[in-house]
Amino acid sequence: MALNFLNSVNLNQNELIKARIENQPNNTAAGTGVEGQLFYDTTADVLKVWANGAWVEVGGGVTSITTANSTFVSLANSGTPANPIITASLSATNTPDATRYLRGDNAWEPIAAIPGTYTFNINGSTGTAQAVASGDTVTIAGNGYITTVGSSPDTVTISHNSTTRSDTTSTATPAFGGTFTAVDSVTSNATGHITALNLKTVTIPANPLQTITLTGDVTGSGTGSFATTIATGAVEFSMIDPAAVVTASESIVSNNNDTTLPTSAAVKAYVDASVAGGLIYQGGYDAATNTPNLDATPIAGIKKGWTYTVTAEGLFFTEQVRVGDVIIAEIDSPTTLANWTTVQNNIDLASLTQIGIGNVNAGTGVSVAYVNGTATVSSNTPTYAVTITGTATITHGLNTKDIIIQLYDVVTNETVYADVARISTSQATITFASTPTNSIRVLVQKIV
Repeated sequence: MALNFLNSVNLNQNELIKARIENQPNNTAAGTGVEGQLFYDTTADVLKVWANGAWVEVGGGVTSITTANSTFVSLANSGTPANPIITASLSATNTPDATRYLRGDNAWEPIAAIPGTYTFNINGSTGTAQAVASGDTVTIAGNGYITTVGSSPDTVTISHNSTTRSDTTSTATPAFGGTFTAVDSVTSNATGHITALNLKTVTIPANPLQTITLTGDVTGSGTGSFATTIATGAVEFSMIDPAAVVTASESIVSNNNDTTLPTSAAVKAYVDASVAGGLIYQGGYDAATNTPNLDATPIAGIKKGWTYTVTAEGLFFTEQVRVGDVIIAEIDSPTTLANWTTVQNNIDLASLTQIGIGNVNAGTGVSVAYVNGTATVSSNTPTYAVTITGTATITHGLNTKDIIIQLYDVVTNETVYADVARISTSQATITFASTPTNSIRVLVQKIV
């Protein structure tokens, strides 16, 4: 659907970038034009303009071509003036081939006919220079660790051969004061070849461990780790009165005094009874990565009352949790969201970037109404509409030039464009270059 401009468009001498002329297969499809109208004939592949009551090709066509030969090139004309063909060829004498060259007098001459013999010498860092004549082949030979390979075009690749080695191994178990030989340093030249190895003899120090002897109630002797013996009677376990020991069944609470000692079972039973059902803080919870593993089925080891603070937002089971929220286990080994209590802790006043508690207020041109907590936002922007059939002056009465004016064809419902001028705070003129085919609806909206 094309945009309908009902008046001229002035680009003010700006470029029309990547524009495409209307394409039609022939003059009939292009229809009757107006003076200066263009279209591109896709059948004849030419640009045409409406001039003097008919479509004519822009620029016409080529009527004739004149060519002239040069010293080395001959030109031949064929084809038609509308589609000329110019063929160029070398005008040299003799027949060209791979063994001939083109002389300055425009003749093909065999290369073998070049007078004289051309030679050059080739030599290495040592040895005797060798003369190379026309037609000779120079061979670059490999030797030792060097390999040479000839390839097309005119290339010789010189490569250093791969070198393999067989490593030997040896073992030694020197005692304290013994010796062994190790490689201390490696010397290489600028090309990376090893030129020298420095070997060093390493002597292990004498045994540093000393014999330790214990005397008294605890006795023993040796180096490193050794056994010790506690003398009989050094520790008197019979001095502890069995009646002074509190067991789990007796309860620490009923033995609240300074003369009895609780067993580990009694202490555990007392702690378990004291913290059962209470909140026990376990640290942070990363809901983005489920660390530690709370959101899984089944979960083992988690106890009722274990409490975590959310440190990274994410989904906890199916519920969204955010930083600062607190989650509390309601049973041992919880496996579903229902087994947890979530305390929201990040609800704050809302802002443009923060979700939270907020309110919607009415602004300029906008009204707000609340029903059962739901806000309905409505526009109070004044508007005006009228239908015209051609150039007209409309009176909108909106008391401002800050208005938006839009036009559309009431039959095609397409937007159209005309010259619009705000001549006062209550009137505007709509001007068309030509009378519209259909009635035009004018919509005016006040900017508040």
